[in-house]
Amino acid sequence: MEDPKATPFLTDIKELQRRAREHVERRRAPAYRGDVEVAVKLLNESAGDEIVCVLRYRRHYFMATGIHSQAVAAEFMEHAQQEQQHADKIAERIRQLGGAPDFNPEGLLSRSHAQYAEGNSLIDMIKEDLIAERIAIESYTEMIRYFGDNDPLPGG
Repeated sequence: MEDPKATPFLTDIKELQRRAREHVERRRAPAYRGDVEVAVKLLNESAGDEIVCVLRYRRHYFMATGIHSQAVAAEFMEHAQQEQQHADKIAERIRQLGGAPDFNPEGLLSRSHAQYAEGNSLIDMIKEDLIAERIAIESYTEMIRYFGDNDPLPGG
């Protein structure tokens, strides 16, 4: 019977290591060209915006009353879910940059550009949500200008 150690079925271990390293290096994203610390700070502020919006939309969902409240409440919940997805994507990007997402409720409003305005009627709630969305658009527009070509990853 043949000794299994005498006939290895794998390529030389050094060659396997070299090929694996080469494979990973080829697929690695370009080096980040911006200030990572500033990027993580800005992204955590954006995550704060999204979380505050999730909470505001969810409150509006539960507080909606009146003749059109069911349809409007459903829209509030849909927006809350979308905002949560945005916060998750931002958190993923923060991790890709080597940072830590800051979901600590303490100081959440101070990190967020959005406000947590409750509103007393459906019209007030919708108005406050539209104001928050406008704040987000302005904030993201400025961030896009800041990041420019410094963030080479798709979706980053």
